[in-house]
Amino acid sequence: MNQAINMKVNRLPARTWNWLRMNESVLHGVLAPQACALRAQGGGGLAPFAHGGGPFSAMPTGMGPDMARLARQSGAQPLRLKAPAGAQAGTLWLHAPLAGQEHCFAGVHLWAAEGSRITVIMDYSSPRGADGLAAVQTKLYAEKNAVLRLVQVQMLGGGFTFLNDVGAVCEEGGRVELLQLFLGGERTYAGCEVQLAGAESSFSADIGYLGRASQAFDMNYNAVHHGPRSQSRMCAQGVLGGQAFKLFRGTLDFKAGAAGAQGEETENVLLVSDSAVNQTVPLILCGEEDVQGSHGATIGRLDDEVLFYLCSRGLSEAQAVRLVTRARLDALCRQIGDEPAQAAVQAYLEEVLQDDI
Repeated sequence: MNQAINMKVNRLPARTWNWLRMNESVLHGVLAPQACALRAQGGGGLAPFAHGGGPFSAMPTGMGPDMARLARQSGAQPLRLKAPAGAQAGTLWLHAPLAGQEHCFAGVHLWAAEGSRITVIMDYSSPRGADGLAAVQTKLYAEKNAVLRLVQVQMLGGGFTFLNDVGAVCEEGGRVELLQLFLGGERTYAGCEVQLAGAESSFSADIGYLGRASQAFDMNYNAVHHGPRSQSRMCAQGVLGGQAFKLFRGTLDFKAGAAGAQGEETENVLLVSDSAVNQTVPLILCGEEDVQGSHGATIGRLDDEVLFYLCSRGLSEAQAVRLVTRARLDALCRQIGDEPAQAAVQAYLEEVLQDDI
């Protein structure tokens, strides 16, 4: 019989003051006794691989080791797919349509062999008023000069708790590209840790979110530089309205031997409500002298001049806020690079932005 577990997730690599309550998050009574149903389409050139292949079992992830406990509780076997050396695999779509009331877990392991390229688009959706818990753990392995691009879109109902965990390893010249849009759900916990193990390996992440009503987002993103001349870029941007809450932890960790490595972490937050809460914890850890790391955050409200201009063109204040919000998210949506996925996001935004933010 499955028992609910308590989890500590999204731990900072180096702790700050406990009274700030930003070091980690605690989830009580988490239960995911079943596997989420993933519907796969496309992915020509990808083939299954056996359990035990690659570095997946020991691969760290952004949300931490308690996600592995949840995986064991569910008993769900991960979907394991590999692109052979030099292959340009067709885009793989993984759909997770949830009806509501589910408490489920899904695992995905993706392996890009030397010189290959994989693009995966994952979407999670449900009826707008649905509730439940969905947990997904995705592990990525990019061998020498391989490129692995992962797009994740969350459009769940307003009662869902969503746990989205990512871990990756990049060998020499390997690259991981991550694009995430968190638009629905009640509570979203997201983490990503990328080990830039090889020389000139690289990682880029673009994270977007829309916080309405009492939505909450808890995030932890770590770029760990081991290889010389490795590069990382993490950019989070979103809109917070209502009583929404967002905590973003972004860490650049330069290990000894990562000479010439460069890392950048930026955040851009638009607050459209006096009751919304934004928290940011940027962190740079240096075990190597010859590195470049930067972080910055822009947090503000809609400019009065912009608001006046839009209202002078016949828009109400609420319409102006929706227009600016839509423009911010559309910019990320265009990066998906897949027309059906972009259309699904546009339709979702069209529906939810009918309400006040």
